[in-house]
Order: sequence, then structure tokens, then C-alpha cells
Amino acid sequence: MNEIIAVFHTSPQLTVDFQDECWRRAHRLSINQDWRGEEAPVELRTTAMVLWGGQEILFGFECGYTELDVDEEFDVNEERYALWDRDVCEAFVRSPIEPHEKHYREFEVAPTGQWCDLIVDRSRMWSDWEWRSGMRAASEIGEKIWRVAMAVPFDAFGCKPQAGDVWHANLFRISQFNGERQYLTLSPTFTEKPNFHVAEAFVKLRFVA
Repeated sequence: MNEIIAVFHTSPQLTVDFQDECWRRAHRLSINQDWRGEEAPVELRTTAMVLWGGQEILFGFECGYTELDVDEEFDVNEERYALWDRDVCEAFVRSPIEPHEKHYREFEVAPTGQWCDLIVDRSRMWSDWEWRSGMRAASEIGEKIWRVAMAVPFDAFGCKPQAGDVWHANLFRISQFNGERQYLTLSPTFTEKPNFHVAEAFVKLRFVA
């Protein structure tokens, strides 16, 4: 995977109806391998999409599944700490104004609509849980597919892109299959144990008109 294409739309909608006019414009990205670069179970086939508008960037994920691992009681208005312990989709994004390569923003959304966001600095194994990006999330659980979307304002990054600009990012999904945790990545991290926090594995996030 060489790059992630974010397609511009004048009024992108936070919806998990990926047949909506705005989402139909988006490039489809297949997340079909695990963090080691090995093929993931076909039942977990995952498609990601990225849009951007004048004020925010949107990520959409369509996820096949055979079993769900989600909270039964929750409040979508409250951040869910350690959301990665359950089924989740994630986007790690590094804008050009971050102080260094290992400093980036992390955004997550679960099939339930639960969410979390944080600033990460892997150079000193630090993260800021108190930070609030202003992200919004949407979700839907179907019979064999769940869908999630998240919209993150560019204010969260302290800068706005122009068409043609390149940031860096990676996309992930954590799910369960036959009772075992599965760690899917767009760009594999090739760590010994599952670990998404490898900035060197980020790919180009290209903003196109």
C-alpha cells in the first residue's frame, strides 16, 4: 500500500450509509492483512474510505465479522478508555506540523459508536488522554457487517490541508475470529507481537480535489 487518498467533498456527511453520494466518491482501501503482513481471515474483510472537506477529515470502515466483542453498557458521550481491548477501527494521523515522526494523533471508533482520541509521542512512550479532538462518530451493526465512521476537525491538528498536500497515516482494525484477537493493518508494522505504534510504517495520506 503506497498511499491513502482522501477525496474532497464540499459537504461530507457523517453517516455509515456508504452508498451516500459523498461516500461514493471515496477511494476504497482493502485492509486484508494482519500486522505481520499475513492474509487475514476472509470473513473479516474490511474496507476503509477517507474524505475531507473544508473543516474536517472523515474515515469510514465497513467490516465483515462472525463474532462481536463489544461493551454491553456504555455512554457514547463519554470517551471509552482502552477501546482497543474490544472490536475497533483506528486511524493514526501525523500532520506536517507535528514536532517529529513519532508524534501523531490517534482516533478510534467501535461498532457501538464508542470512541477515543489521544495524542501519542512514542519517542518517550507518552500519550495525552485528556486531549479532546472534537471528533464525532457514527456506527451501525448489521447481520454480518458492521460500519463505523468518524469525523475529525482540522482544528485538532492545528492546520488545514490544501489539495495536493501530503500528511502521513495508517489504518487499523481489531476484531475477533474463532475466539482469537485479530490485528489488521493497512500498512503492516512487522513487530514481533501485535503493535500498531510504528511510525515508520505510516504511508502517505494524500489530499486530492
